[in-house]
Amino acid sequence: AGFLNGSNFMENVSCLAVMHFHYGHRCEMATKIDDCRYITNFFNYYVMMYCSFKIDDKITEIVVMLLFALIYCFFLCILYVSVNNYFSPTLKIAALKMRVNEYVAGVVLVGVANSTPDLLVNLSPARLEGLTFNIAMANALTIICLSGGAVCFIRPFRMNGHSIFRDLLFLLLIVEVVRFFIIETALAPWIKGAMILSIYPIYLIINIVDLILLRYAIRKLQMEIDVLRQSPSSRIHDLALTEKIVRLNNLQQDDEIQILESKLYRKRTYNAGFFVTPKPLIHHKEVDVETNRSILHSKANPKNLFLFSEFLHAINPIDSERWYLSGTCTRILHILKAPVNLMLQLVVPLVDYQKVKHGWSKMLNCLQIVLTPFVIVALVETMLAHKYVDWYYIPQFRMAIWSLLVTMPLAIIVFVHSRTDIPPFYHSGYCVLTLSTVIIFCWICAWEMDALISIIGVVFDLAPSYMSITFNSVSAATADFISYAHLAKHGYGKMAFGAVIGGSVYSLVVNVGIEFVLEKKLNARGQVTLYGDEGVTIYIFLVITITTTLWWCLTFNFVARRSAGLFMWSIFILFLIYTTAIEFQWVHGFQNNIQIRPTA
Repeated sequence: AGFLNGSNFMENVSCLAVMHFHYGHRCEMATKIDDCRYITNFFNYYVMMYCSFKIDDKITEIVVMLLFALIYCFFLCILYVSVNNYFSPTLKIAALKMRVNEYVAGVVLVGVANSTPDLLVNLSPARLEGLTFNIAMANALTIICLSGGAVCFIRPFRMNGHSIFRDLLFLLLIVEVVRFFIIETALAPWIKGAMILSIYPIYLIINIVDLILLRYAIRKLQMEIDVLRQSPSSRIHDLALTEKIVRLNNLQQDDEIQILESKLYRKRTYNAGFFVTPKPLIHHKEVDVETNRSILHSKANPKNLFLFSEFLHAINPIDSERWYLSGTCTRILHILKAPVNLMLQLVVPLVDYQKVKHGWSKMLNCLQIVLTPFVIVALVETMLAHKYVDWYYIPQFRMAIWSLLVTMPLAIIVFVHSRTDIPPFYHSGYCVLTLSTVIIFCWICAWEMDALISIIGVVFDLAPSYMSITFNSVSAATADFISYAHLAKHGYGKMAFGAVIGGSVYSLVVNVGIEFVLEKKLNARGQVTLYGDEGVTIYIFLVITITTTLWWCLTFNFVARRSAGLFMWSIFILFLIYTTAIEFQWVHGFQNNIQIRPTA
């Protein structure tokens, strides 16, 4: 006790060290170690385990781990519902409003939006002891292999060939530039960080310029085709005209983006086997956005027609149509998801062009003008305050109450102005509220899931460095996987695959660049520590993944096939097997050995 009180031990020790003390001392250590208050978020799981549950043996500890696994599933359910039901439809609308093509929408919107929660987790104290470049490469490898493999496996599609090839090479360039800066010691760390951060704006500019050139080429081809159609026919003339029409069709496919209907109750693909690429039997039809908006509108209707019944229908956590079309097991899942659905329906505004009235519910949306900002501000304020009582945060509402001064008058104005049978012209503005709310929810869930995975790993005597590049990376990529699989399932394969690569580029550049600029982890030479022994293994597998993806893209003429998805999953399984073998010291990693020279 004298040592602990008279030294800086409590200030410098990691909270994970609690797990190595005797059970009788763990509660005291969990409450006194400063790190335990920062690496956890809304719930201090260490205090919960050793002070509330009073764990005193290994069996009880493992039983509590099963409880933590259920809590993890709860956060995973929040991710799944919020991404599928709210996040993805809103991103499609944002892409349509920005008038970009499907691939650029994936790179700019979906990739950045999905990577932002993980970026916020990396900046949090939960990742303070992790090596940023190791984690960023592991996340990129996980997303490309798992999410990219799922996109290819779920539904075949033709890729934007030159864009995929260019962006994969861009990703490889970033990895090599960061590795060079780690070795280079002449430049100051903040200069390296600024140079790395400048790569992403250049990457975006290249994508936008490429889109502009694509549309210029389409207009030029259209004019050439018009000229050829007015010219006298001949064999050479007809061949040239056919060639230009085919090229124009291919370019127009790369340029288009549509809101497609997405009901998946019946089977829409023909499967000849697990390894055979499924052939779509029924293609998704384009949604008539304006018809869905105004289909129930009539000037003869009262402004508040079916106001309360519409509200009750909107907050019903179990969709009646899905319920009647589901079997027993699926109905049980609907019942288990009902609390999460109800919570999100009350807090997150729904804007979906595929639904009647685009998901507008007058009373619910007016309530969300007040409720959603209040909840967002309260959550962020509570996270920043770091005030615990026992094992959970004390909710903070000081700033949230002030938001009512703005939101309540605004809600009254919207209620007076709007109708129940048609959404107002500013309904699309709710997209901003939806995106910000879902990103904050994903951030909170990702942080909690990361903490739970770390604790479970330490209980089973797994090294934190091993957990950070395997299970933590898979956990961090869960939201991305759900989003990209949802997009691929509903016919947006180009957007999903663009987001896989664009999100990896964004994550690598921003995470590593900020780490260089902040200079939080310096070694004895004054250089930023980003790279550990596991990094060499991750780097080799990431390079293998990028080069083999380029190879199969060229081999399949940039058509995604199920075999390509299985191949990418196989690479990730090999990575897990090899890193696990290194963890248990069955094989040696790719890092350099320490040379011990015998003395004479």
